[in-house]
Amino acid sequence: MQRKSPLLEAQNLFVCCGKTPVLKDVSITIEPLQIVAIVGPNGSGKTTLLKAIAGLLQTKKGRISFKGERIDTLPLWEIVQRGLVYVPEGMSVFPDMTVIENLEVGAYLNRKAVDRQMKLVFELFPELYDHRNAFAEVLSGGQQRMVTLGRGLMSGAQLLLLDDPFLGLSPKIIKRFCDTFRTMRKNGVTLFIAGQHVRRILNVADAAFLIEEGNITLTGSGHAVLRDQHLQQILFGLDTQFPVV
Repeated sequence: MQRKSPLLEAQNLFVCCGKTPVLKDVSITIEPLQIVAIVGPNGSGKTTLLKAIAGLLQTKKGRISFKGERIDTLPLWEIVQRGLVYVPEGMSVFPDMTVIENLEVGAYLNRKAVDRQMKLVFELFPELYDHRNAFAEVLSGGQQRMVTLGRGLMSGAQLLLLDDPFLGLSPKIIKRFCDTFRTMRKNGVTLFIAGQHVRRILNVADAAFLIEEGNITLTGSGHAVLRDQHLQQILFGLDTQFPVV
């Protein structure tokens, strides 16, 4: 049986902030229809990696390929048009626009598929349909996060890069989002997630990477990485393994 080609390959990436190296020879592979996590201490390079892949930061060395095509030489809008979309940490809604108007903004490069993508967003987040004509400013924090994720989906994204999507959310809403991520995968969307909610992110991940000081130091399934003693020591200060919850 022939092996499918990776959806994304980042090879030997070096990214600097000024003259200071932030990513150092980083290589990752993401397969189609995976949920992939990247975790690590604050300042380790998680957001830098997502931004480099999305075309928001220039790489000093290395190569990034998406669906077999090199993209690190392309302008941002062409990367989005090809189906790779970055949803930044703390991304906010447009408060004086309705939910539908907020979602339509995400389809500015995908006008022909507005109806199809809007249907998908409302299937994933029925409460947004119930508030579709309400101004976004009246939504709860969790509902506003649904809108920002929905905007990413409106582009027709095949790969969503999510930077700390659980920031500021309650445990109940976080669990709901984890379930939604699995449903998104069933609908053809691959996810690459970074964030500080390490247990939650790794529990939902098919594959995972640990990054430290700009280097990938551990790879494996989400559960295997979560159980790794080194990860427990540097992120949780634990010397013994804990059960996956």
